[in-house]
Amino acid sequence: MLKKLTLISITILTIISIVFYPKVSNTLNLATGFSAKNICSGHFISQFKVEDISDEALSPISPMFDMVNYNVDEDAKSVRTNIFGLFSRIATYRDGLGCTLHHIGQQQLITNINPLPKNEISAKESWPNGNADTSENDTEVNYSLLSAAIDKAFSETDQTGRRNVKAILVIHKGKLIAERYSKGVTSTTPLLSWSMAKSITSLQVALLVKTGKLNLYSQTDVPLWQQTDDPRSSITLDQLMRMSSGLEFNESYGINTDVSIMLSNKANAGLFAADKPLEHDINTHWSYSSGTTNIISGIVKRAIGGSFQDYYKFTQEHLFHPLGISSAISETDASDSFIGSSYFYATGRDWAKLGQLMLQNGRWNDEQILPENWVKYSSTATKTNPTNRYGAQFWLNQDPTDSSKTRYWPSVPSDAYYMGGYQGQYVVMIPSKDTLVLRFGFTNPGIDRGMDELISESIAAIENN
Repeated sequence: MLKKLTLISITILTIISIVFYPKVSNTLNLATGFSAKNICSGHFISQFKVEDISDEALSPISPMFDMVNYNVDEDAKSVRTNIFGLFSRIATYRDGLGCTLHHIGQQQLITNINPLPKNEISAKESWPNGNADTSENDTEVNYSLLSAAIDKAFSETDQTGRRNVKAILVIHKGKLIAERYSKGVTSTTPLLSWSMAKSITSLQVALLVKTGKLNLYSQTDVPLWQQTDDPRSSITLDQLMRMSSGLEFNESYGINTDVSIMLSNKANAGLFAADKPLEHDINTHWSYSSGTTNIISGIVKRAIGGSFQDYYKFTQEHLFHPLGISSAISETDASDSFIGSSYFYATGRDWAKLGQLMLQNGRWNDEQILPENWVKYSSTATKTNPTNRYGAQFWLNQDPTDSSKTRYWPSVPSDAYYMGGYQGQYVVMIPSKDTLVLRFGFTNPGIDRGMDELISESIAAIENN
């Protein structure tokens, strides 16, 4: 009888293992992969302490990240993680490319690029042309009010968790009028975009539209859709830009959702997203999707063409270098495609240059970098978005069509639009005030970021001097 029970128990355990192991394996590989990638980038790009990345950026997301063991190899510039000695993942830093998460089981990355030389930044000129200190020298600004607004934004008043603000910058009429950083962060620290990278992908598209290599309203170059009678082949680039493709994609920020699997368990983020079926008729439904942006990123890569070096150089030479941006790093997946949805790094001051480019209608030093209508295109509300909150890879602060609802930041002008990213990353353009407000942090969802107050009170400091 005992032998029979033992045999039954073994059989049950075997069946459970067969049924549930793939899901458990996927989940634990995701946890170790996400940890390896973000520890690697935070440490080797931003120079944060590994313990701080784990405590501030990872553990608050899920208790599962507390189970992850990590080993940092300073010489190889790599991070290896595991859980219970299993499900090991590796992320490696490459010059000019930041950190790349190896595909599951992949031991090394074999491709590299030759990073372009960095622009020299003048110590005598003020931002945006140099790094000279220009604090509190603008007679139009009430610095007492502005400092109080920034104090409030840095304060830790939420009982449900910490804001962990890393940087705040304010630009008015093309002048840097305020900047403040947390401990361990300086004006030379590259800071993570999360979904602000989507707006950088939009600027890449703009460059290719300007040269005629892409057309917003023609069918897209997605090889997976070029099968006979595939309805997805009718999706236009404009519909992708406006998150109106109708493609299925789960953007929930949790374990084992599409966005998490794409970023942590897939070698080619764009291919994973492009393989999704249509969930709605094309151009009838708005759905925010990091997968959609990675499909766009693949289109950008194919439009640029050439070698991996050519791919890397394109945005550096046509966007970052004309603006004097030297800190920009676009990170790739294991297929050497930029993860246009999520992983871009730049210093606060360089992020501000990208925002200032938008305020100047895509013009910089007498050169029209972007198509003349691109800013208007990006900040025009998408018809399928019921709240008028989304343009083309940029968020908006417009009044909703439904008059019973208020705009996202009620105290902020309705012409404001912004790059926005997970954990509280913002580059906010307010054209009517000729002002930029930037904020970076490790602030998890559900915790008040204080952005309405920061922006409106910064504007008040400009208008009430």
